[in-house]
Amino acid sequence: MADDRLSSEVRDRLQERRDEQTASGTLVASDEEAYVGDTITLRGLNLPADTEVDVIWKTVEGRWGVLQANEVVGAQYRPRTVTAFTARTDADGRFERDWEIPEDYGGEHTIELRTDEDGPPLAKTTIAITPWFELDRTEAPLGEFFTITGYGIGPNVLENNYQIAWDNGTMGFMTGVINRGTATARVRAVGPVGSHELQVWRNYRGVPFLQNNTQSPFGEVAGGRQYAWSVEVTEPESEPETAWVESMFDEAPLPAHMPDPDRETEAELEISPQCGQPGTDTVLTGRGFPPEQRVDLVWHTHEGHRVKDIPITPEPVPGVLPSVETDEEGSFQLEFEVPKDRGATRPITAMIDGESVAVTGFMLQPEITSIAPTSGPSGTEIEIALSGIGWPIYENAYYFLYDNKPLGYICGLEAKINETVLRAAGEPGWHFIDVYPSLFDVQDDEPNFELIPHLSYLDNHPVRPLPGLHMAFEITE
Repeated sequence: MADDRLSSEVRDRLQERRDEQTASGTLVASDEEAYVGDTITLRGLNLPADTEVDVIWKTVEGRWGVLQANEVVGAQYRPRTVTAFTARTDADGRFERDWEIPEDYGGEHTIELRTDEDGPPLAKTTIAITPWFELDRTEAPLGEFFTITGYGIGPNVLENNYQIAWDNGTMGFMTGVINRGTATARVRAVGPVGSHELQVWRNYRGVPFLQNNTQSPFGEVAGGRQYAWSVEVTEPESEPETAWVESMFDEAPLPAHMPDPDRETEAELEISPQCGQPGTDTVLTGRGFPPEQRVDLVWHTHEGHRVKDIPITPEPVPGVLPSVETDEEGSFQLEFEVPKDRGATRPITAMIDGESVAVTGFMLQPEITSIAPTSGPSGTEIEIALSGIGWPIYENAYYFLYDNKPLGYICGLEAKINETVLRAAGEPGWHFIDVYPSLFDVQDDEPNFELIPHLSYLDNHPVRPLPGLHMAFEITE
């Protein structure tokens, strides 16, 4: 049977078998398993004498599958090949070289020796990367953060969703999908002052499997390295901030979320800056319009409803932007303040005689509009309003933690200003509300990333990094 009539999987297996049969040398690794950052020794034997050989590291490249910068399909991986180093054999056809395991995904990796990238390998071996985790410190003032970094995460479904627990309460997950198996998660130092327990768990279902480190067929979470820490929360030197948003990235609006103009013309719109929170002062510049022509400028929000099967589309919002008059060169400039609205790309169109002739957009980022009050006895109702929460699936479900305990989420599609009321709970002292991105819906069922706080949001979130939002409330006597 011709190879082209076989499935790709069968063809790959046949090619591997042919390569093994034609391999002429031997490659030996000092270790079968290793951690990112370990140094191993590779020895080549029975190879052509006095010849340069490329040591090839076979791995994958990860990304999130996302449709129209909106619907999250799931974590996806494709093959990636890297030349680790080049070595020269001696007169007996041997070489020996120490090599550091790079930051990469966990699981088994093949290492090949080649002199010709199109020919069969001279020799091969495998090394399995074991995931491991480190904590930046074991003591932090109340309200500050511990940072956990994971290395060698995924791509295997069973090893790419790790859960973080604080005092035996699960906070959320971390994953290394788009950062070659490396991920960071920040954990708030919440009270009371004193000793607390921080632990990493693993499970493709998105919740800890409590036999991870006793009876799991996949071994311990970190293969023998530390996965749990006793940490100390100390008295702060000053009162914590009552409301702040993490630093945001300079980013551009997404063309996929902007409508096409009704008519193709030479007209152009440009906005500066291209991103920011509600209240940002911006300058909108138009060029290439007809001279001394009225131009109607239109701000758009997104409306619709997934659950009700109402398509989500950009809709004009009258009265936000004015009409302008172009000069004799067909240009204009308008300064305006960005309104409170649903987050993500906010389209802006220029209309002439009822037809759009130019389109731009503004990337609207989250803000804490208000939190009140910020102190009071236990049971006090805390009114919180957020704006700039996006409508796409990858950012529309910001998830609330109260003292590192998951509480629930808000929906960025429901309103331009998202309002909720929480009840202050706990002993007298400072308590913390942290709001993190989550994924409202993921098409792939496994691993489960849905509606769980995504703690590695800064370096592994789909489409674009999103900020965390942080608040504090003081319970009085």
